[in-house]
Amino acid sequence: MAQLDERKLDPAVALASLDATAPREPHRLFALKQGDCFAVADAYGDIRGAGDGFFRDDTRVLSEFRLTVGGRQTSLLGASLSQDNVLFTSNLTNLPMQSARGRDIPQGAIHIERVRLLWQDRLFERITLSNYSQDHSTIRVSLPFAADFRDMFEVRGSTRLKRGMAHAAETDATSVLLRYDGLDGLARRSAISFSQAPDQLTADRADFLIAVTRRSSKVLYVEVGPGVAETPNRDRYRAAAARARFGMRAKRRHGATVHSSGRVFNDWVERARADVALLTTELTTGPYPYAGIPWFSTAFGRDGVISALQMAVAQPGFGARRAGLPCPAPGYGDIAVQRFSAG
Repeated sequence: MAQLDERKLDPAVALASLDATAPREPHRLFALKQGDCFAVADAYGDIRGAGDGFFRDDTRVLSEFRLTVGGRQTSLLGASLSQDNVLFTSNLTNLPMQSARGRDIPQGAIHIERVRLLWQDRLFERITLSNYSQDHSTIRVSLPFAADFRDMFEVRGSTRLKRGMAHAAETDATSVLLRYDGLDGLARRSAISFSQAPDQLTADRADFLIAVTRRSSKVLYVEVGPGVAETPNRDRYRAAAARARFGMRAKRRHGATVHSSGRVFNDWVERARADVALLTTELTTGPYPYAGIPWFSTAFGRDGVISALQMAVAQPGFGARRAGLPCPAPGYGDIAVQRFSAG
């Protein structure tokens, strides 16, 4: 364990020093879901290609997406999901490194905030770098990426005898397009776009030299979708965030609400409703809770059926048509409560 001089180090620097020697594996995974897309990443916001990734229509369209600053991994300060499960936020800081001009930058001098959301088959991310030192710094920010286009069963360990054809990456000034032709005859694409042109862009990595003056911030926007859209920017990010939050709020308004005089109980109920809203997917048969996140996001399995039955107390008909169940009649909630309270 590194020895810390409490007289010289502020809390952010102390956390960075402790984290530099700690194993990274135990950090929990965070999941986002919207429609038929879901993303699973670690507390750093990194997708590392194990069981995590960005999935669209049951296929992993982003199998690696990591952030390094100054050629080094970042140090974790904290990570969380918003109360409505729409935004994932990771707060990071730098480990000791050198600027692009070779000047030493102490640990804790640069704060990095990653905020991510999903909306309409696209992943939106805002990366903010804030310089809390007294010196101007030009920082190398790198984003290694990859897309293996494996289905969720392969990601979970199944083996396929044959796979489709992966095409060479196509790059332009501010984006890269990854393509794959599946054995089912479907062409799958993953386009990664940046708000500013990388100083170096290859088939699997984007490098930026970002100048951040002292006591100021710079922002980089990234989008990952099925095709190259407009250049990512602040307005597109804010519009997607607003629509995603409005859509989630609309889901949470369905059905009855429960309120008590206990604050902790009310918080627990709101958390549960937010989790159910996150899992709910609008199908042609009506809303249905997809099961298995962060490992699967699908309509099969007993989890969805059980969730639909339990939700009949507050929202009759929730998931019943998809599960092949008759829509509960008024008063069914009382029967459901009695049935599940028996254990």
